[in-house]
Amino acid sequence: MNKGIIKSIWIPLRLVLLMVAFFVVGNYFSIDLSVLANLPLSLRGLLGILFAPLVHVSTFHLLSNIFPIMFLGTVIYWFYPRIANGVFLRNYFVPMVLVWLFARKELHVGASGLVYGLAFFLIFFGLFRKDFKSLFISIIVLVFFGGLFYGILPGSAEISYESHIAGAVSGAISAFEYSKIKTSHAIEEEE
Repeated sequence: MNKGIIKSIWIPLRLVLLMVAFFVVGNYFSIDLSVLANLPLSLRGLLGILFAPLVHVSTFHLLSNIFPIMFLGTVIYWFYPRIANGVFLRNYFVPMVLVWLFARKELHVGASGLVYGLAFFLIFFGLFRKDFKSLFISIIVLVFFGGLFYGILPGSAEISYESHIAGAVSGAISAFEYSKIKTSHAIEEEE
């Protein structure tokens, strides 16, 4: 397998393995990981800015974040290696900070803010960049993840739509800011 694709997969895979480890340890040892949740405007909730994306309440919740993170993360690291770390880290932390500042006073867990951040980055990056590759990637992501637009609307009280909105905002702003930066290695652009 190509060394570049392995590296592109490995980075989001590490986060996914950490999410799975948190889930398995929490369930196996019956540990209440809600202490790691993001609780807006509370001192306790600050811990959630770092750890809430790693905590999931069910297998379905975990799986619904794992597959998008693997796909979207790999796409970002494969096609945009120079900015990938910045995009990934920004969309991990910024949504959690926004949730801490503005969300309902409920416990917020899960990596959906990151999922929305990565998806909205890829969708809007092509629109801002306007080159063929980026537009093509935007269309592919929109086809597969277009349903995410519905997730930013308030729905079930158990779903943190605030994380979805925060991720969407973070991803769109990241796309705008990074759209002027050279995003891939010179060798890749020559091929």
